[in-house]
Amino acid sequence: MKKINNGFVVMLMLTISFVSAQDKIKLNHDHSKMEMKQTPIEFSNENVANAYEHYEHVKNDLVGSNPGDAQKGAEMLNEALGKVEGAGAALSASQKIAATDNLKVQRKAFSELSTKMEDILRGKITAGKLYKDFCPMALNGGAYWLSSIEDIRNPYYGAQMLSCGKVAEVIQ
Repeated sequence: MKKINNGFVVMLMLTISFVSAQDKIKLNHDHSKMEMKQTPIEFSNENVANAYEHYEHVKNDLVGSNPGDAQKGAEMLNEALGKVEGAGAALSASQKIAATDNLKVQRKAFSELSTKMEDILRGKITAGKLYKDFCPMALNGGAYWLSSIEDIRNPYYGAQMLSCGKVAEVIQ
């Protein structure tokens, strides 16, 4: 009986350790659930607002280094960008992200996507603000991204260098 109790205790401890480790992994990699100072943003066009929402999804998945989720988010972004006038270049960049689960390739395409999304979003914000962030170390020369939070959450390095970067511009 004592052996059974000891075996049960060992199994219970292993289970608790495993669950605890899984929770730690989730905490370290699911940055989309972190509490941040987010400013509600409103756009003059519903299709543009929808596209930005999916852009944020892709960005947050890259921050969390989740290429499969970024791929799914990019597929939704592709559909949303298809409804936005003049979004061909952004759609092309988004399609590159959707076409691969290679994180390095996705992050390079995300830089291009961010530039093209800025072109789409600029002048269409009716309330709130966007932060144009910059990481000087990304992609061997620096890269920008857009965010609805002031805190830096780097999509080019994820947890490796989560807060590397600075707000380069506030777009209103």
